[in-house]
Amino acid sequence: MTRTRIFKKTKDRFRKSMRRVVKDLSRRVLVYKQPIRQECPNCYYDKLTGRSTGKCRWTLEEAEQKQAEHELVYPGQIRYKWFRVGRCPICLGKGVLEVKRKKWVDCLVVWNPSDRYSNEITFTPAGTEGSTLVQLKTDIKYFDLFKNCEYVEVDGVECKISNPPIVRGLGNHTLLIVTGFTTDKPKDNSGEKLKEYS
Repeated sequence: MTRTRIFKKTKDRFRKSMRRVVKDLSRRVLVYKQPIRQECPNCYYDKLTGRSTGKCRWTLEEAEQKQAEHELVYPGQIRYKWFRVGRCPICLGKGVLEVKRKKWVDCLVVWNPSDRYSNEITFTPAGTEGSTLVQLKTDIKYFDLFKNCEYVEVDGVECKISNPPIVRGLGNHTLLIVTGFTTDKPKDNSGEKLKEYS
């Protein structure tokens, strides 16, 4: 009689060893979450264009009074400033105030994973054919974080997530695989050598 079933003890041993590998060989990756947005309290927000209308909500006296009240609670922070027309000095014409949120995650980082295997097709979004691919392996508890993030920063390089995260492993899935591509372009004065074909 042949056994075709993987026992729970084997799955647990595999899960623990994979987590240990990821923990021991991992590097810290900065994940930028979706920012918290709220309408600017100083100007009107145009929902059609997604920007500020360029008109102040308050008169000069109201803006000075509101700023004085605001400075009692938050000293040194400017929240209300009167302007006649043009770009709002608080949101700089965006119409919303954003708070960037970020989190550090330990990941096993593999640059250009397709170079390691032959005959593998790599998929990248249109317009990013020359970008370098990066593969991140981490714990599955970060699934929602990577699914909803704006971008990640790996070794100081900004990368976008190209596909939804994939859960892999034996039985009770043990590993989260995230694939991304670089969005940074080389700068002219950075000292990077660009090969010219002529």
